[in-house]
Order: sequence, then structure tokens, then C-alpha cells
Amino acid sequence: MRDQPHNIRGNGPRALALALLASATMTFCTVLGVGSGYLFYELVEIPYFYDIYRALVQPLEASGLFPAVGPRFENVPPEQATALAIHGNPRINILLVGLDQRWQVQHRSFRTDTIMIASLHTETNEGVLLSVPRDLYVEVPGHGKRRINIAHVLGETQGYPGGGPALLMDTIQQDFGIPLHGYVMMNFQGFREIVDLLGGVDIYVEKEIWDNKYPDDRGGEITIHIPAGQQHMEGETLLRYCRTRHGSDDFDRMARQQKALVTIGRKFLSLQMLPRLPQLLQTMSHTVYTDLSPAVIIRLAGMASEVDPDQIRFVVIDRSLLDPSQRQPGDEPSLLYPDWDKIHALVNQVFYD
Repeated sequence: MRDQPHNIRGNGPRALALALLASATMTFCTVLGVGSGYLFYELVEIPYFYDIYRALVQPLEASGLFPAVGPRFENVPPEQATALAIHGNPRINILLVGLDQRWQVQHRSFRTDTIMIASLHTETNEGVLLSVPRDLYVEVPGHGKRRINIAHVLGETQGYPGGGPALLMDTIQQDFGIPLHGYVMMNFQGFREIVDLLGGVDIYVEKEIWDNKYPDDRGGEITIHIPAGQQHMEGETLLRYCRTRHGSDDFDRMARQQKALVTIGRKFLSLQMLPRLPQLLQTMSHTVYTDLSPAVIIRLAGMASEVDPDQIRFVVIDRSLLDPSQRQPGDEPSLLYPDWDKIHALVNQVFYD
């Protein structure tokens, strides 16, 4: 059985450890955008930070508080699972998910708004960030053909072992043939708060954005406008920039999301973020979910420090990988039929060559 995913919260030593887990998670999540593993390297070179790291993080690896989780290690002791997950695989793949968790949802059965796979080759130090359209029509284990963004809901509501994250991971592993070693999920509120704690980000908007049907947090619609050109965005505006697709499509949206990830990562590279670390950890304590253990994440962060930003590959499942001939009368315009032969060829090239 999969270990239950944990929200990064709690009291006492466990809460502190989970907060550190969140920090390391964010480091790894941003590394494939800009090589932010370099930030990890720079921070541990600072005597004050290294004292914190040595006192609080290193003991986690031997604490036994957090088992290394993953379906393929269910009968393996946690310390062995950690070793297998990292040292036994030349490529580590982590599922990154943005959750559409708004005001009316008080549980975890919500759709995935953003789906990415961050991959790190442990031998060549190459990184990959693959974006998957949320409207891709795939085979969800046990539920037939569905949009991929409904897999999480089905897993949470239909009693799937491991819940929504497990079903989404199994869907991707089965359909794409990409092995996944863990996941990190964040909701919209966490995204907004973290960007705000960073003081916002500067990003170049290629094309003016008007959207008169942007979904608000209370189930309605509002009009948003983002001018073209260089813009400074706080959390709410950057979230809108990442989420809107009115007047464009999901492929443009995914490109903006990857660009935003790069931009956030560059902001993390600033050492001026250190004074805001306590607030950052507090924010992440109620907005980030993961099944990765602190030991795994610390090791991943160390590996990430070796990634060359020029060796990062950004990949999107775009129109060239779709098969419109499968469309049926009455299909919603947003529904996307995959051309699996082309997608599998891409997967083999990116993840296995």
C-alpha cells in the first residue's frame, strides 16, 4: 500500500522537519527552470545557513520519521527505498501538479489545473520539464477514457489506493510510459502567497491578454487584462497569467507556465530571500502536498546543484502530438486526442535516449 501523502503541517519536531521538507521541495521544483540547485549550493556555503542545515536537515536522513514512499517499494525498508529511488535510477522523475482548490472545496477531490514532469538525469546532469495538457483524453486505470485532469478527483472519491495522486501517477506511467518517483502538489493560494513573499516577479508578456471569462475563486467569472511588455507581477497577477487561456489555447498557457517557473526560480537565486525563509516555510506548510521524504529531497537538491541550466530541455505535448481524426461529433472543442505513437517516440527520445 502507498503511504498516505502528507500536507506539510504539524507541531513540534515533525512540523519543523516538514517545513524543511517544503523548503527543499521548492528548491527541487524550481531547479529545472533555472538551475536553482545552484541556490542550494550557495546557501550551504554560507556559514550561518550551513549551521542550520547541519543541525536541522542532516539529522532527518537518519531520523526514521519519514518513510521513503512509492508504490514500487512497498515491501522495502524505508532506508533501502530511498537508496533505490535515487541511486538505482539514472533518471529521477517527479510529478509537479497545480491544484484547482478554490473556496468551495474543503477536501482534496479537486481537479489538476497544471501537470508537469520534472526529470533529472543523475549521470549526465541534464534536466527536462514536460508539460501535459489538462484536457488530454487518456485511459485512466479502472475508469476508461477521461480527461487527464479528472484522474485526481476519481482517485480521491472512488477509493483508489493512495488516492488522487496515486491514480494520476499511475495514469501517466501507464499511458506515457514514464516512471514516476514521487509528486509535489501545490494549490492556487500557495502559489499566490509564495510569489508575494518573493516580492513579486518581473516577466515579459509577449502578447496582451484580455479574458472576460476568467474563473474567480467563488465560482463566477471576471474580466482580466495584462498588458504586453515587461511587467512586474504579484502572486494574483502571475497566477492569472499562468491560468488564462481565453483568446489562446492550452499550449500557450503551458508555455507561460514554464516561463513563470523559470522566472520564479531566478528570483529564488537571490540570496536576499533568506530573511523571508520563515514566512515562506509557514506558507508552504498549508499549501504543499508531497510523498517525498526529506532524505530524498535533500539528496535531489544536492544532485540538482550539478545541473547546467543550458542542459535543461523544455517540452510540451502540443498540437503536433495530437490526432484530430479521432474527434467525434459533439466533442467539446477543448478535448484533445493524443497521437500515442508520436508521444511515445518523444518520450523515448527525451526520457530514455
